[in-house]
Amino acid sequence: MEPNFNYPLSVLIPIADELSEVEIPLVGTVSAGYPSEAFNYVEEPIDFNKLLVKQKESTFCLKCGGESMIGDGIRQGDLLVVDKLAEPRENSIIVLSLNGDFTLKRLRRGKGCVELVSSNPEQPIITILEGEELHYWGVLKFAIKRF
Repeated sequence: MEPNFNYPLSVLIPIADELSEVEIPLVGTVSAGYPSEAFNYVEEPIDFNKLLVKQKESTFCLKCGGESMIGDGIRQGDLLVVDKLAEPRENSIIVLSLNGDFTLKRLRRGKGCVELVSSNPEQPIITILEGEELHYWGVLKFAIKRF
């Protein structure tokens, strides 16, 4: 079944109730530079449910609604897999709400403050000021894109 990429941008996308095992063969590595012999062996198969979802209860998806993370290869319309129990670390890409508005940014700790950094040079750094309403939603684990 093909994934539904037609969710509106402002909706949390639930993980399926049942995650059945589906293994896809991993047949090697393909060069993105000089051509090389790539498909000469079969590695262990990949189960995308196991790869993308560590804990079903803490995993959700969102659709990316902007271009602030294009330097990280994340573009509008990409499907984002987020783990809300993952511990955010310095430089993690996180989903959070700031004063009621949701955003996807890198976490950076400045001198006595927290900064939210986009990877688009046209976007300013957001410095979290005392008294602002900040809610952590999770750490980005995967971005899935359609070509």
